[in-house]
Amino acid sequence: MKFKTVPEGEQAVVFNHLGQGELLVGPQRIFLFRKRLQFLDLCTANQYQYLVVKDKDGRVTHRPGPCSMFCNPLEHESIYVRDGTQIDANHVVVVYKKRSDQVVERRVIDGPTVFMPEAEEWLHEFKWHGPDYSNEGRMVPGSWTFSQLPVIPDHFYYNIGEVRTIDDTMITVKLMIFCELKDIIKMLETTHDPMADMINGVCADVIAFAGKLTYEEFLRQTQKLSTLETFPQLLQRAERIGYDINKVVYRGYHATKQLQSMHDDAIQSRTQLRLTGEVHEQQQRLKDFVLSREQARTQQKQDMERSKQQHNQKLEELQQEHELKLTELRHQAELQKEDIESKARLEIEKAKDDHAASYLKNLQDLGVDMTRYLVSQQPAPIDQEIRVNRTT
Repeated sequence: MKFKTVPEGEQAVVFNHLGQGELLVGPQRIFLFRKRLQFLDLCTANQYQYLVVKDKDGRVTHRPGPCSMFCNPLEHESIYVRDGTQIDANHVVVVYKKRSDQVVERRVIDGPTVFMPEAEEWLHEFKWHGPDYSNEGRMVPGSWTFSQLPVIPDHFYYNIGEVRTIDDTMITVKLMIFCELKDIIKMLETTHDPMADMINGVCADVIAFAGKLTYEEFLRQTQKLSTLETFPQLLQRAERIGYDINKVVYRGYHATKQLQSMHDDAIQSRTQLRLTGEVHEQQQRLKDFVLSREQARTQQKQDMERSKQQHNQKLEELQQEHELKLTELRHQAELQKEDIESKARLEIEKAKDDHAASYLKNLQDLGVDMTRYLVSQQPAPIDQEIRVNRTT
């Protein structure tokens, strides 16, 4: 016998000796006699959680947070807290719900959001081929398990092994495939593992491509493995399951050690020959360059000499032309001088004649006998001859 207190904000159940229970909500103080007091656990869920409540009659209900609830053993079998599904951006979840008429309906929820399922709902769990992180390019069945489905463009690496060419050469082709989910419903209804379907399609295309070529032809045509036209089965299968193949990138190949060694030797030989050829070609180019520069230098010297001769010749022509012009100018000056002198003499003679005529006319006017005057002006005639004889 004793007293017990149920504080405020708590709850408890009192069981008597017959096993009957009574719920107590605090604050209360109770006297126990042949009774047992059991405090109840408080279950609390925040805004990102929900409570899963399982009743004694088997019913299960979900209460989204934020909320709290006491687990009453008189009514509940269990209450536990579960985290809601935080859906990231560019992701979706596929939810199934069983209705009262036993029909299951499906819906797709886009992120970003927090999904709180009801008691009749459950999420679709995807289980696909996933990458082997210890061996890039290898896909492991069922290794990729998730509930949030990405709907953004994605890519994956895959190595197609045991690809045989027409000359029985075994190689491994390495590819990188870029894909994007376009139709979620079509994907859910047509496949359970899209990665496996795309892997099978690309394997078939690569095997068909290499099976028609020899090893050397394959090496020369590897650029075709980066074009979508080489992968018809991959494109067809991807379209059937709701995917788009945006691009396929060829990443190289692997061969057996012996074949790889032979191929490396061949590459080394070809590289050496190419380098030797390039060295000879560079030497020939150098010789051609030196010869062309010498020819250009010779031509330049000839052009300079020709220009010099033309310049000298032009100077001589200009000198001769200048001298001719000077001679012509001198001759013209002499002619002008003689002409001026002749004109001056004529004018002087004319002036003298005019003066003499005027003088004679004046004498005539004065009554001078012009005949006697003119005769007197003439020198006396020679009328004597003197001879001198010298005797020795």
